[in-house]
Amino acid sequence: MAQPVQPSRAARSRVATALVASSLVVTSAVSARADDLSALFEPRTLVSVGSLFGASPRYPGARTTGFWGFPYLSFRGPDEPRSWWSPDDGLDASLIRQGPVELGAVLDLRDGRSARDDRRLLGLPGRPLAPAFGLFAEVWPVQDILRLRAEVTQGVRDHDGVVAKLGADLVGHFGRFTLSGGPRLVLGDAAATRLDFDVPVRTALVNPLLTPYRASAGPRSIGATAAVSYDWSESWQILAYLRYDRIVGSAAGSPIVRRIGQADAVTIGSGLIHTFAIGQ
Repeated sequence: MAQPVQPSRAARSRVATALVASSLVVTSAVSARADDLSALFEPRTLVSVGSLFGASPRYPGARTTGFWGFPYLSFRGPDEPRSWWSPDDGLDASLIRQGPVELGAVLDLRDGRSARDDRRLLGLPGRPLAPAFGLFAEVWPVQDILRLRAEVTQGVRDHDGVVAKLGADLVGHFGRFTLSGGPRLVLGDAAATRLDFDVPVRTALVNPLLTPYRASAGPRSIGATAAVSYDWSESWQILAYLRYDRIVGSAAGSPIVRRIGQADAVTIGSGLIHTFAIGQ
């Protein structure tokens, strides 16, 4: 096991970068990689800009699909290689990096829900899209081939609860193509699971489609993801990904899933990223 090290000045600057970037994500829906702020002051800093867009369920357990799009921004030093990342990673800022092990802060965005998403949700408490903050741990048991990653986040409100996301990815580089994929597992404590899947008694009184239900802590979903990217050149990259999740456990028993929505969830996305150098 790698020994922990004290965060360097550069690592501390990454923390500041993460806080600023987190605010940008929450207020303007920017998807970004929170890299070392000091890279911006190096000659020939490499900046990557682009956009990601796709479709996914409107809320956890939804049958209906919503479309989304996010700008993308990242930067790195001129001699720093492009690092691989999965499109379903949270926004992260590395605090400790020791060999194949990396630890740091992470920001996740949790889906909101309202009756505008589906009229059959009448009576259910609505909630907005909300940020959640926490920690991530990442390790490459086989460098550049096998990655294990965990993210644990707490919602900004106490009753938002804790969610843990676990995943493994096999990554292969084939010329200009990069292929990746692997399993996913999402766990939630009682607060987080009830927020998404509970049906209060008062809701059942006004909505005949729903019966009172109280969810419990445990696994929320299992699934898998696959992604492919292609480097047209050093400056242009395109990517596409697919993720499938199956709602399980107490969450799957909710009338929100069984009577209104569905347990199967599919997310598709694509993106275009342009990289260029700034400075002398």
